[in-house]
Amino acid sequence: MAKIVVSYGVPAQGFYDHLPGHEISIPAALTGYTKPEMLTVLSDADAVVACTAIDADMIAAAKKLRLIVCYGAGYDAIDVAAATRAGIMVCNTPAAVTAPTAELAIALLTGIARRIVHLDELLRTTPPQQVFGMGKHMGSSLAGQTLGIVGMGRIGSVVADFGRFMGMKVLYHARTPKPERDRLGDIRVPLAQLMAESDYISLHCPATPETRNLIDRDMIALMKPTACLVNTARGAVVEEEALLEALRQERIAGAALDVYPDEPNVNPAYLTLPNVILTPHCGSNTHQARYEMARQAAVRINAVLAGQLPENLLNPEALKA
Repeated sequence: MAKIVVSYGVPAQGFYDHLPGHEISIPAALTGYTKPEMLTVLSDADAVVACTAIDADMIAAAKKLRLIVCYGAGYDAIDVAAATRAGIMVCNTPAAVTAPTAELAIALLTGIARRIVHLDELLRTTPPQQVFGMGKHMGSSLAGQTLGIVGMGRIGSVVADFGRFMGMKVLYHARTPKPERDRLGDIRVPLAQLMAESDYISLHCPATPETRNLIDRDMIALMKPTACLVNTARGAVVEEEALLEALRQERIAGAALDVYPDEPNVNPAYLTLPNVILTPHCGSNTHQARYEMARQAAVRINAVLAGQLPENLLNPEALKA
């Protein structure tokens, strides 16, 4: 029997269904282990499902640990280098979060274009006779507009497909060519061109040293005054103060954000801006996605316990440590 640690109280049924016979250590619902608690529970663990940060101290304390599974796609909160030095494999579960995160990006894109949150608030707070009217509260259609995708991976591709279905022209920026996207009619362009020509920009790149503040003051300055930015990737990808300044001064039309640089904190300046939609990093927050994330984590754990390599191994160098 192996010991499996889940670092946060996420829905657990998928773990119990797919890791039978193993000890599963998981905190109460919607709570996480503190760092001292993590140091203790990891001391005899065989694998950990990382819903929260795993740092070098925790890795050093985990004398038996063989695998860290990131609960989702992003692994920027894991000290992968320390894990590699310790011979601990790190993998993630990106397929489980593709559809729900793309759904949220599409919802935010549509919501900011059609001013859905603003109109909902108006109907709740204003006499309806003052709200209804064929010439009032105009939004923007997506059809005929240009959608810019920054990061054409799994999620970005789904959002691009939606945009094309809606009659949008799709530009994308990616580190490497994507022939399969080019065949569909999507156009790979430099980032500056994408920022300048897009009416809606949706971010789908990982947080890495190279992408930190990728969307900086200079890039935001290139945006059309009618353009909107959607971020369901990572808060660190955008230079926050530059974005806030552009929104305050109405140099861009709006933004829809699910991620922030200092989560769970949200810059209070956003709360006063009418041209922003905010959600609490909930791209994968569906019942179906949470179960699938647990199932895919269990598949990777079972593989390692059976002496096999896990899917989506991020640090094959660990095998040589």
